[in-house]
Amino acid sequence: MTNAQRLDRVEDELETVKQLLLSAASYAESANEKIDRLGTKVDEMANAQLRTQAQLDQLSERVDSFIFNTQRLFTQQATVLERLEENQRTNNAALERIDRILDYLLRQQGNS
Repeated sequence: MTNAQRLDRVEDELETVKQLLLSAASYAESANEKIDRLGTKVDEMANAQLRTQAQLDQLSERVDSFIFNTQRLFTQQATVLERLEENQRTNNAALERIDRILDYLLRQQGNS
């Protein structure tokens, strides 16, 4: 093999190495772009998770507030109901007295 042939062979091998290096660089660049996109998606998912957690916290607070207000309303209604029952008892007692008085008056009128 002559020096010229050896030189051509070395140049061919260098060209092959050059092509392999270019291919490796292109692959690395593509991989880096994919990693960047993946990082962006992970950040977006983390932000979405934070927003979801904030919404869940707010919903929990609203549910707690609703339960508190509902319990307060039930307590108020129970108080109103107790008063109405007491008024009903008072009214019933008054009606019984009026009924007895009317009976008495009717008997008195019948006896005259």
